[in-house]
Amino acid sequence: MPTTRQEHPASAAPLDEAGLRDLILEILDENHVMCVATVRSDGWPHATLVNYLRLGRALYFVVARDSQKFENITRDSRVSIALGGGLLANGAVRGLSMAARATEVSDPAHIQEINQEIFRISKTAGFRPHPSSVLIAVMEARPSLISVIDYTAPPGQRELVRAVEDWRIERLPPETSH
Repeated sequence: MPTTRQEHPASAAPLDEAGLRDLILEILDENHVMCVATVRSDGWPHATLVNYLRLGRALYFVVARDSQKFENITRDSRVSIALGGGLLANGAVRGLSMAARATEVSDPAHIQEINQEIFRISKTAGFRPHPSSVLIAVMEARPSLISVIDYTAPPGQRELVRAVEDWRIERLPPETSH
């Protein structure tokens, strides 16, 4: 499902919803590490880096069952995710910040599908899940709000969108992005 990196003109016009969706998928597919922030029992955020795999609209990652991350998600499924930020060849930065719900994947057939995709791409994409325990849980996060940061073309672009099924994108009104 990887998309191909598009070259953006020096001064790009704002993207329509389909263009934003393609940009979001492109950023998701060119990265394989994301920061997941969960809510601890004392209300403070707990942020850690995890490898992830995108299949369709979901992002999959593995966690140790005895980890704070698993405990936090089990108690409160709300997570914040950030990824990207690395410099592109032209020195520009782009990335995503997302609000999502994370749940454990328990269906063995679905876990097998995820494993097959991991083994298929791991040699070329750098996806290396590495929980610190043999007792792991496969987690699925489905982003609902996505903030797109794209500085590949001046003056840069920041968009807040809602992702709905099949990665259909709905722009949110400007007052929502405060």
